Amino acid sequence: MDDFCRLYLCVYLFYILILSSYLHLAFVLTLNDNIKLALRSVRSNLLRTVITALIIAIGILALVGILSSIDGIKTFLSNSFNRLGSNSFNIMNRSSTVNFGGPNAKRIRYKTITYKEALAFKRAYPAFGKVSFSNNISWNAECQTPFAKTDPNVMVKAADENYLGLSGYDMDQGRFFTEYEALSTSPTAVIGSELVARLFPNGYALDSFIKVNGVKYKVIGTLKEKGVSLGMGSADRQVIIPVGFARSNFIGNGQSYQIVCTATDVARLEYAIEEANLIFRNIRNLRTKDPNNFEISRSDAMATKLIDNLSMVRLAAYFIAAITLFGAGIGLMNIMLVGVTERTREIGTAKAIGAKSSDIKKQFIVEAIVVCQIGGVVGVLLGMVAGFAVAKGLGIPFTMPWNWVIIAFVLCFIIGLVSGAYPAAKAAKLNPIDSLRYE
Repeated sequence: MDDFCRLYLCVYLFYILILSSYLHLAFVLTLNDNIKLALRSVRSNLLRTVITALIIAIGILALVGILSSIDGIKTFLSNSFNRLGSNSFNIMNRSSTVNFGGPNAKRIRYKTITYKEALAFKRAYPAFGKVSFSNNISWNAECQTPFAKTDPNVMVKAADENYLGLSGYDMDQGRFFTEYEALSTSPTAVIGSELVARLFPNGYALDSFIKVNGVKYKVIGTLKEKGVSLGMGSADRQVIIPVGFARSNFIGNGQSYQIVCTATDVARLEYAIEEANLIFRNIRNLRTKDPNNFEISRSDAMATKLIDNLSMVRLAAYFIAAITLFGAGIGLMNIMLVGVTERTREIGTAKAIGAKSSDIKKQFIVEAIVVCQIGGVVGVLLGMVAGFAVAKGLGIPFTMPWNWVIIAFVLCFIIGLVSGAYPAAKAAKLNPIDSLRYE
């Protein structure tokens, strides 16, 4: 709260400084008087003011709301991939191109990575780091216990004993597979926190049995809550089973494994990737002139691509905000010109009793700025609500977008200054005698 107060004071003093230099205000009291007159004029023309302020608010909403939401999405992506570690990379049978609708972005599929290839690589690579391989068995499995039953929306994954440490998951209760259990045909399982809450009323699942698509498994461990996992729905709604059991019962020849590797030293990650590439090429008996028929990508590569693609959304937000604020500025200028016409006699009276042309000019410019600031406050509040909603939906902490708030208020100040300059100059040039005669 103290930070907010200090920020508000700094912004307010910034406005006073700019107004003082541009409008030659000698005393803050004069500015306050002009603000009071501006608020009185706003109340007398409430409908037009509200419409103009709402147009400005929409532009600020587009700026603050969309951009703060993008910042939240970037934080979510960074957090999601940082859990995997900056020293990890994947070996897959398909390219990792992220397609946002572009005509040239296509995913390339290569030869299937078999169980024997994955196991051979795992045994050859340990000198450079750790290896885990896994396979997605189902995305729409149905789980049940004597107590409850899930919808057919559970993900089933087959994995080895290293999967837990290389995938960013943590154990809550029990334990993960041993090397022997991972390669054996024992029907054991580790389940996510959402399944524990759904299938076990007492919240304790260890040594209990669940049925996944009719197959019975013994629960040996449960995972800590992780939330939404990019591209995989809820990470807490999954069942992990031993890769050996899955190979014997579910995985056919057409299904491919995904290999996750880490480097023992982050500084030597590129060297580890080159060695992994060489090892896997040897496993597939590729000749020197043969291109790779597999894909190696760093774990943070997809996050980088996704964040880069968000720049298009950011540009769209800039464009929407610019067009909306430009239209609001024209509307505000029109309203101020109408106000000059309607208040011609008032201006003439003020000049007749000693008001200077500069005083009239200040009054109209401050009035335009006040209208813009009202719209700015509404737009910032709506933008903060939008950013909070996105953060809540992604399960990440909401961060106050102070930079966009300050930019929004500065933009509103500039729009008010520019939009009010011509009407203010026109009002200041009115002849007091002609103004008093105006009907």
